[in-house]
Amino acid sequence: MRRLALLAAAALALAGCGTPETPTQASTLRETQVEWLGNQCYRFTSSIGTTILANPYAAKTGGRTLPSPLKSDVVLITSERSDFNNINAVDSQPSVLRGGVGIGVNNVTGIRILGVPSYRNPEIPASDGMSLLFTWTMDGMRFCFAGVPTRPLDAEQISQIGMVDVLLFNPEMLSSDARSQLVAQLRPRLVIPTGSRGWTTGGVHTSQGPKFAFTREMLPQQTTTLLFNP
Repeated sequence: MRRLALLAAAALALAGCGTPETPTQASTLRETQVEWLGNQCYRFTSSIGTTILANPYAAKTGGRTLPSPLKSDVVLITSERSDFNNINAVDSQPSVLRGGVGIGVNNVTGIRILGVPSYRNPEIPASDGMSLLFTWTMDGMRFCFAGVPTRPLDAEQISQIGMVDVLLFNPEMLSSDARSQLVAQLRPRLVIPTGSRGWTTGGVHTSQGPKFAFTREMLPQQTTTLLFNP
């Protein structure tokens, strides 16, 4: 419960003069847990136990070893590279969204997941230069897992994704201005930079471990960066 108190305090400190949403008994139970499993692999677990795993990595491509057994209802693959697409690490029989199958809307285990393509060369939409941005709603919060973007979003991508509450992306391929532009385009309340601890935006909160759980009511009113400790 300490982690909840810490983020709640951060949210109150950043709320300013804004009026926070009034929590209800039902909504306070709608807690999502985000777990960092190493490299750029994250697992999202809803209040009813539905799990989404993003970018499981192969052995020797990350600084840690994925837990075993590793189970998930859904696996998201943003790019076909060995440190992102090791579905053999998953012991369950998940629905896998990757490549062309991941584009568009997929309703999986009661969750509507949108995959938005991004191409290395926008003029040549080739599959070998494609990555995916995924967005979905869990426990009343809109998540976007954007992988490793190489540029800010274009107008079509913005119209599909819209504003989000929680944004995860690796900022290493973007300039400082491009990072700020991407955040401004999606206006998240919580930003989780994956794969890098050298960049933050807004206020900063550091978790006390690789797991962090929160509800919509706990989200800060102003953009805050969440950093995970191993």
